[in-house]
Amino acid sequence: MKKWIALLTLAIFAAAVFAYAAGESKPELRPSQVVMQARATWMKTMNSNLSTNNFEAIVKDADGLAAQTKKIGEGHPNPLAKELTLAVSSLAKEASAAATKKDGEGVKAKLAAIREKCSECHTKIRDKK
Repeated sequence: MKKWIALLTLAIFAAAVFAYAAGESKPELRPSQVVMQARATWMKTMNSNLSTNNFEAIVKDADGLAAQTKKIGEGHPNPLAKELTLAVSSLAKEASAAATKKDGEGVKAKLAAIREKCSECHTKIRDKK
């Protein structure tokens, strides 16, 4: 009986340790990483919604992207980052307007332009060594 209680206690303790370790394995993201992941999610979702012609969802996501990039861009201390971020905001507004008109080709073109601005920013700022 004592062996069973000891074994059960050990099993519960081991399970608790493994559960705690699994929960702690992800490092906390920096604020800029959280912002970029949100932008990437909006872009992925808009591309997915474009393939199904869900223009209402594209409007919502494009407006969210435009608002977030405008807010961050206006207060950005780096002039190049400010310029690129505000350009993404403007393009997102244009994508929203195209989606409102149910213009799939227009939305596709604006999303491509946003990706280009993102790539430019990553090349010139994030990946610059």
